[in-house]
Amino acid sequence: AAALVVVGLATDMAVGFDIRHVESTTKVDGVVARAERLSYDRGELSLPAELAAQPARDGAVVEVSVAAFRDGDASPLVTRTAATRAAFGRTLLLPVSLDAACSAVSCAAGATCAAGACVDPFIEPSALAEHDPTWIASASDACKSPGSGDPAVVIGKGERAFAPLERGEVVPIEPGPQGGHHVWLALRVTGLRQMGSRLTVGGYFPELASELLPFTALVTLRRAGDAVCEIHGIRFQVDRGVPVASVRGRALDVEVVLEDPDGDVGTAAQRVVIAP
Repeated sequence: AAALVVVGLATDMAVGFDIRHVESTTKVDGVVARAERLSYDRGELSLPAELAAQPARDGAVVEVSVAAFRDGDASPLVTRTAATRAAFGRTLLLPVSLDAACSAVSCAAGATCAAGACVDPFIEPSALAEHDPTWIASASDACKSPGSGDPAVVIGKGERAFAPLERGEVVPIEPGPQGGHHVWLALRVTGLRQMGSRLTVGGYFPELASELLPFTALVTLRRAGDAVCEIHGIRFQVDRGVPVASVRGRALDVEVVLEDPDGDVGTAAQRVVIAP
């Protein structure tokens, strides 16, 4: 059996907002085995994730260095180094977390920052767990933590920011760039992952007995506070299959389902009234 080390990369910062790209270098016994740059804008960066497993001889030192960058910055926001020894017959999981608490911490040579403190980057293989892909379900996340509680979704409004939405509130509609008319929705979310959640939005006009076919999309949430995340600018077309004149002034029941990569689901419903 080979000796393998899998790097489990996670962060409590919001990918796409706090972090735009990540650069990583993996060395085996001091020799570069892999170097890569993962960009959010190119669709390459989604965390948590695994870096490619590195095969190595028994006892070889495997070291990974990771730097996370904001959009347009030449200097990294956070850097992290972790190392261990490959162990014959084992596939080790080497956890590497890019922590917000380390963004203002500078460590001396030979140390690295974890959870806001400078520590030894080397971890004995006996202290590491065997690789299990389910580690991702409990990894650090900008929007989901063990203390987040059950998933919860609140429907709001807004093209550029979240704003509260009252039941029965009159909402304006706008013509879309490719035809049709839409309302701008926004969501406030707890207990679901920051990246890769599948959003489904549907609607029903009770006075018309008319259902709007739902649409789905994969979404990335923005952190809006401690354990609270949001997404705004959700364009929901209200006149698919019906004339726009027939929906003006009508009540619309909006239903939202948000399912994250762990299979956890949050739902919400709200009634609005389309502006005359």
